[in-house]
Amino acid sequence: MRTLTVCNFVTVDGRYEDDDHDIVSFFEHQHPDYHGVDTFDHHTTSLLAAADTLLLSGRRSSLGNLEYWAGVRRDPDATAIRRRFAELFDRVEKVIVSDTVTSADLEPYERTRIVAVADARQEVASLKQADGRGILILLGRVLWNDLMRAGLVDELQLVTFPLIGGGGVSLFDSRPPIALKLLETRAWQESGNVLMRWRVDPVS
Repeated sequence: MRTLTVCNFVTVDGRYEDDDHDIVSFFEHQHPDYHGVDTFDHHTTSLLAAADTLLLSGRRSSLGNLEYWAGVRRDPDATAIRRRFAELFDRVEKVIVSDTVTSADLEPYERTRIVAVADARQEVASLKQADGRGILILLGRVLWNDLMRAGLVDELQLVTFPLIGGGGVSLFDSRPPIALKLLETRAWQESGNVLMRWRVDPVS
């Protein structure tokens, strides 16, 4: 059985994005010692390298990711780790959960298909029963909150950045019926990022 892993950036005060649905403003007060350090890129690349399927959600986020990482592959100034992520992103099966993304939107992109929002839980359950390596969600808060409520998330990885949002969108939209068991913690001194890996168990 395949496992579904969620990995998400989060601020110290538990924010996922600002009120404009972006994270750029969070970095206005980043400590200067951490500027340009890419430990998060290395971590997410290692997760993607271990996965066969990447779940994306929402029109804006999905199409934005497809366009962005296609651009990175062609950008000679991109860092080596971002080019590696872009290569893996291109090769992996990408399942987009959306009711507004169309086949025409995806014509420039290979190994990409659409699943309706109402069918997401069943699709993920089927993916987990199939052969293959891991299933991964990077960001995608609305999707993974719903999948967690449905008991379909196996591991939650939260990488806390040394940033205070002071407002914006909370990481969780409800209290899911799950219990968390700590698997690992890791701190990257060079970036100030702290990883917490949690096994997600249903509440008995």
